[in-house]
Amino acid sequence: MSEPGEAGRAAGAAQLPRYAIAFQPIVDVARRRILAHEALLRGSVGTPAGGVLARVPEPERQRFEIGAIAAVLDAFAGTAPSASLHINLSPEVLLRWPGTVPELARVVAASDIPPGRVVIEVAEGERIGDADALVSAFAALRSEGLRTALDAFGTGYGGIGLLASVRPDLVKLDMGLARNAHLHPARRPILSRLLEACADLNVDVVATGVENEGEYRCLARLGVTLFQGFLFAPPATGRVLDADEVSLPPEPAPPGFTDPWQREQSARLL
Repeated sequence: MSEPGEAGRAAGAAQLPRYAIAFQPIVDVARRRILAHEALLRGSVGTPAGGVLARVPEPERQRFEIGAIAAVLDAFAGTAPSASLHINLSPEVLLRWPGTVPELARVVAASDIPPGRVVIEVAEGERIGDADALVSAFAALRSEGLRTALDAFGTGYGGIGLLASVRPDLVKLDMGLARNAHLHPARRPILSRLLEACADLNVDVVATGVENEGEYRCLARLGVTLFQGFLFAPPATGRVLDADEVSLPPEPAPPGFTDPWQREQSARLL
């Protein structure tokens, strides 16, 4: 895709949607601390980021996303000096628009946040198309000192093969894998294989969309230590949550332990 001309930029500029920025913590349950915060765009009535981006005219996508990232960096600066910042970037803008990585590096350099604390998330669940282009783009991001993550990992088009090629710093499991994992025993071998592949490649794993203690315990027994979801804290619009505002559940049960309620629920599904 070629870069749009100035006329295209001017035509689209007036149509750009307004948005707010929310932050949701990612917790490390092994160390009992907040590891990072993910920045999430929200529309004027709470519309998720996908709904916001859907309203951005095609010629304005790169400018809008880079501008939103600059706003995120400004909002996060000075709030959580020991935590990383996760920022979402669409595969389309990263892979098809020239100059995205240099522009991204420029806005990070202009902020007060070191690039090593910035994690760029790209959704594996979206059709990336050209895996070689993603490998090159992630290498370019790393050359700027930025860290990389595959989001929505495990149910998309690339899977473990893409993971081995791209070698991100981190993956975030698709929330569909975490949802009610404790009630679906057949899902656990899939999760185990994904986690084993990540461990072999030295890639950290975050379980996302974790909403109840059953999901948490199941995933923790499989070896997950990094979590994100409403069980710990919902996204907070306009601010970064402090540690005392985040709920950490009790330590997970030891491997092999299954509580009676879980045994009963699992039996009904077999």
